[in-house]
Amino acid sequence: MIDWSKYPNFSKAEFECSHTGKCEMDKDFMDKLQELRSEACFPFIITSGYRDVTHPIEAAKGHGGEHTLGKAVDIAVSRQRADKVLELSYKYGFTRRGVSQSGDGRFLHLGTATQDDGFLENTVWSY
Repeated sequence: MIDWSKYPNFSKAEFECSHTGKCEMDKDFMDKLQELRSEACFPFIITSGYRDVTHPIEAAKGHGGEHTLGKAVDIAVSRQRADKVLELSYKYGFTRRGVSQSGDGRFLHLGTATQDDGFLENTVWSY
């Protein structure tokens, strides 16, 4: 169980599955995200946090992704801020990064899943 008071820049509601309302974020992941956010000194717009395996995006994959482990987040940031978030993601131990460019902004996926979780580490992709 996560003590959300330890994450002053985030609320549990931001990370709840949009399909089920569940929120099973990984504590170590949240610790890293809060450290990154504290150093960045600007807000993150969370577009997706925890996803239950029944969430339509996850169910379509055939096996759950990082979001089902509570070890991933998607955020919306400006292009200028995306560079800073990506730079800091290495410092704070994020092992997986996805970048989506959309108009004037970007969506970033940050994850900490490992080979033990069934994921490639030190991966960057565009989506």
